[in-house]
Amino acid sequence: MSPELTNKLYTKYPLIFARRPSLAVFDGWLDLLDTLCWSLQTETSNHGPQVVAGQVKEKFGGLRFYAGPCNDAQRGMIDMAQAMSFHICEVCGDRGRHIGTGWERTRCTAHESDRGEYV
Repeated sequence: MSPELTNKLYTKYPLIFARRPSLAVFDGWLDLLDTLCWSLQTETSNHGPQVVAGQVKEKFGGLRFYAGPCNDAQRGMIDMAQAMSFHICEVCGDRGRHIGTGWERTRCTAHESDRGEYV
């Protein structure tokens, strides 16, 4: 994720990103991560544990959000975001599909052949 967007999430959710993990994902998942973090922090405000992200990355074309401690509701939120990532283009955030063998990714038709690099 670009440094600007990474800092935006760090600033908006300082408790979740207290360890300042690298966000090894493309910019297209910004809204997905923002919504996930908002949901996690809302649950914390409702007496859930404070989730702290340890690692955020793409693996096999999908989002991986490793964090703890989590209650069942927060774990469900993370699982849902990870599942949704397989339907959101990691480059632009439009509707995407999971493609590839070997190097798997989730892309829209416009970015299907773009290998790209994480910023």
